[in-house]
Amino acid sequence: MTDSVPADVVPPPSTPARDFDGLYKALLEAHPRDALHLLCGARLDGRAVVLDGPTEQPRQRSRQRDKVFLVRHNNGVPADIYHVEVQVQRTDDFQERMVAYWAALALKYRRADHRIHQVVLWPLGGGYPGRFERDQARLDYRSVSVPDDLDPGMLLASPLAPLALWSLNPPHDLAERVADRIAATSALEEQLVQIELGMLVGGSLAVQVLEALRRRGMNEVLEQTESGREIARRNREQGLEQGLERGHIDGMRALLRARYGELADLDDLARRLAASDHDGNIARIVAGATLAELRA
Repeated sequence: MTDSVPADVVPPPSTPARDFDGLYKALLEAHPRDALHLLCGARLDGRAVVLDGPTEQPRQRSRQRDKVFLVRHNNGVPADIYHVEVQVQRTDDFQERMVAYWAALALKYRRADHRIHQVVLWPLGGGYPGRFERDQARLDYRSVSVPDDLDPGMLLASPLAPLALWSLNPPHDLAERVADRIAATSALEEQLVQIELGMLVGGSLAVQVLEALRRRGMNEVLEQTESGREIARRNREQGLEQGLERGHIDGMRALLRARYGELADLDDLARRLAASDHDGNIARIVAGATLAELRA
């Protein structure tokens, strides 16, 4: 994306309070069918029933799987268990944890009645390839790089549209189409999740989405997001600083005019003296400094 960032727009904060895990989980919970199809490659017919599965491991409540879905079929086919993990960075113990997660699911869901599918979503890419081997054990799981593996066109046609912001091959009107999807979402809570997720992309692209949402009259919704409140705070601080700077220049200009009369370089001199040492230069003028001394 090559659009320039407006000079008076404060970029969104680079580290919003909400993280990828929480926002992805909220998106999965709100749109499980879209998520299972687009992110996990699941093929669901209209008769399949999608239920939330347990996320806690037995006897180890501090360790949780990010999301588990139970998909029941009505034609005698074993139910599908989809375990979805969101992982931003590689960690040394990640693949061992995936083995532990699989083992806990296998103990809970009988082989004859269930099929277990594990999917890892890497929001920023760079994940493990999806195979872990150690000693005589091997675990295969689906590893999905959001920037590399997902079709931005399909994402933009779904409630998962903000994920297209990380695509390595985005359409030219990406920010506008993401804003269209967010604006068309009827539930406020879903809009807030989508906006927060969109702001995580950071940089000029996040600013483009923000401005596109403002053009769609969504300022009141933006003010309810953590990112929106932070942007408003920074804009207020920037406005106060700019107001104080203007006041210093106006005061310096008035003092110079009263002391030396009309000057050809009055505005430029006032700005320079106010910016370099406002209080010190006022003291110099009051003490009788010459114009040559002030301009030096």
